[in-house]
Amino acid sequence: MQDDDPLDELTNGEELGIILRTDYSDESAWEIFLSKLKDGEEEVKAMLTNGEEDSREDEHMEDTNDSSSEESPDIPPLIKIINAASPTLRALFNNISNLTALRLFNNVDIRPSPAPQTGTRLINPPHRLIDQGGWQEIYSGHTLWIYDAQSNIDQCVRLVSGQSDIYGTATYVFKWPLRF
Repeated sequence: MQDDDPLDELTNGEELGIILRTDYSDESAWEIFLSKLKDGEEEVKAMLTNGEEDSREDEHMEDTNDSSSEESPDIPPLIKIINAASPTLRALFNNISNLTALRLFNNVDIRPSPAPQTGTRLINPPHRLIDQGGWQEIYSGHTLWIYDAQSNIDQCVRLVSGQSDIYGTATYVFKWPLRF
């Protein structure tokens, strides 16, 4: 947990997760996606700010001498966007697998494999991501969304989970559309 990882500088921050661009074939689609993402972030920030303004108004009524209640908080970006500009990083991220992305940006650990459902046989041959000697490889750390070639078409990112609680699965992908 305390070791220096080469990509730490890309992920240091207060964001809730990372969107990693792994396809660079359609700049126009990427720009449309970014525009929708920014609009959505602004909408969420506005909702958060309005809620804080309402609470600040209540506080202001209780204590009219509190000058800090009039300042609006600076809300950091909700999601870190990694769009590699340098050829070296683009080569590293271009078309990488979800598992590779998990390994680059998260910490690996092991845990006991989830118990198989009734009637389910154990994986044979064993696989470290599902069941290797009763253990399963898992990933913890940043929430990771992948912008890939399919994202150019459907304007969705894929949420990649670092673990699953169902036997026979290692990680899972959930499609997250930006339909604000």
